[in-house]
Amino acid sequence: MKRVEKIDDLSDFNLDIDQFVDTTTKVPVKFILDVSESMSWHGGIDSMWAGVNVFLDALKSDDYASNSVEVSISVFNHEVKEIISFSPINDIGNIEKFKAMGGTDISLAINKALDDIEDRKSYYKQNSIKYKAPWLILLTDCDINADEIDSVVKRTTSLINSKKLTMFSIGCGTEINTEQLKRFDTTKPVILSPEEEDLVPLFEWLSATATGYSQVASGEKFRTEELDRRYEMVG
Repeated sequence: MKRVEKIDDLSDFNLDIDQFVDTTTKVPVKFILDVSESMSWHGGIDSMWAGVNVFLDALKSDDYASNSVEVSISVFNHEVKEIISFSPINDIGNIEKFKAMGGTDISLAINKALDDIEDRKSYYKQNSIKYKAPWLILLTDCDINADEIDSVVKRTTSLINSKKLTMFSIGCGTEINTEQLKRFDTTKPVILSPEEEDLVPLFEWLSATATGYSQVASGEKFRTEELDRRYEMVG
């Protein structure tokens, strides 16, 4: 038997941290948030901004979620602006306050968000990083009509039905056409927040849901926590 020499001096036994590979399964979460002019009428714009920061802070406080959930945030009116590209939670600072202006182009926002998600998935694949089905979280106060969303409904439903996307459709205010909003995902109810100025508890629920989802093993069923009764499930 070959004798194994004991190493007394460990000074040369150094492992560079870059040699370790992060094997955490990633959860990409994409927000698309309506910042059209009407979002400022009943306090929705400020409440949404506060909620986003609450969401980020909650995930940062959880060791597992902070290593697995990656977030990207885009705001939209008649245009789309990405304010945070996909990044680990701990790399994201506080979000500057949103400014409300302009009209609402939901199809443009969703198509751009889905493109961003596909780009992130490509990055994961190229770097052999495991990931779960991405989340797309839409929040809008727009009275949606069929002509505005026909072009993108097929794209979202195809991804959802093939279990390649989880979507949360959130209507803010009392002017939401929930029938049209539900078309993006016919498998789940629309979340409706009639009081626009009170969105923070909804983002707390989203953060708890994301944290739980990040810890569920592949193939296991995942149940969300009960949603605050101030919000409605319309399906």
